[in-house]
Amino acid sequence: MNTPAPYTWPHIDQQLRQAVDRQLDRSLSDRDATGVIGEFEKEFARFVGSRHAIAYSSGTSALHAMCVAAGLGEGDEIIAPAYTFFATATPFAYEGVKVVFADADGWGNLDPDDLPGLLTDRTRAVIVTHMWGNPCDMTAIAQFCRDNDLLLLEDCSHAHFASWGGQRVGTFGAMAVFSTNQKAITTGEGGVLVTDHDQFRELALLHGHYNKRSFKEISPTAPYYQYALTGMGLKSRMTTLNAAVGLDQLGKADDIEERRRGILDRFADALDGNPVVSPATVDPQHGANGLYVLGLHFHQQAATVTAAEFTDRLTRLGTEFDMPGSTAVIANEPLFHRRSRTTPWTTVPTVDPATYGGAQQFIDSFIKAPLFGYPGDEQAVDHHITTLAAVSKDVAR
Repeated sequence: MNTPAPYTWPHIDQQLRQAVDRQLDRSLSDRDATGVIGEFEKEFARFVGSRHAIAYSSGTSALHAMCVAAGLGEGDEIIAPAYTFFATATPFAYEGVKVVFADADGWGNLDPDDLPGLLTDRTRAVIVTHMWGNPCDMTAIAQFCRDNDLLLLEDCSHAHFASWGGQRVGTFGAMAVFSTNQKAITTGEGGVLVTDHDQFRELALLHGHYNKRSFKEISPTAPYYQYALTGMGLKSRMTTLNAAVGLDQLGKADDIEERRRGILDRFADALDGNPVVSPATVDPQHGANGLYVLGLHFHQQAATVTAAEFTDRLTRLGTEFDMPGSTAVIANEPLFHRRSRTTPWTTVPTVDPATYGGAQQFIDSFIKAPLFGYPGDEQAVDHHITTLAAVSKDVAR
């Protein structure tokens, strides 16, 4: 069997190598936004359609900055998806915020129908994750937040090219965060906070960009300007080399989107009439997928094997299909049951899995693969399509 080369990202071409080489000669560390970090932030803000962007060392660091910029702390509650990568919610738990979990809809996203029953007099915000690139129902969620005077926050780590109702994700709420490690737009490792609000931007700067940059960019009349030297005690700046990679990738964003959306369409066409698997992609009448991965729904009733067995057959034939592991229902993680950092290390009570039946149903049927999307990926894409068709035919009832 002639197995294609494994998926790698980003595609390292001569242009990217030259961008990194130039940055090696230019600067390895910037303390403000006058160099490549500022250039990257400006282009990222333009890419999303927001007024401000701030680069961080990771998506988790950016989410932490978002939490504290929003003024959330002990005594507050935030509603978050029960099914997500844990870093969507861990920064809030770290700051003593009680995380209240909502079940998932059929796309693995926060179910807006769950929100009213989770609202209390301590609820201050809702955070959504656009899981696997599918945009959440932002019409319903944004309306709920407006009706109840709640901050709407977005984790767009999977959703760089996603939109809902023609509006780019990341622009619906007060702030949003994009991870930029091995995502559709990558810096290698990093994260970006975006917002249209000047005060949120300044407060976010204090959490990771202290001293020189904070003195330059925070208004001297702001009550928190006195913290410019020290910030709030943490440094989480993106490196200049990461920013150089990201700037290169943003320059290729149109090509990346065209290639990846074309591959997504190829899989959709190939799966037409397949009873075993179908695209796990939101209806294009409502929104556009963010092009992070190829997501599939496995239909157990149409197959003679389980989803895990089906995936195992695919991988043994040289494909890169898998069922996500660390992205799971996170409500039972002990961190979310600690009320303070000094809480004893005791076993916490478990949450009944039936509480999040929608999330578990999605998890049990979701399979993913890389979207590829770079020159020379044709053999890999063809192999995944033909293997998927062959194994589906073999296991169909």
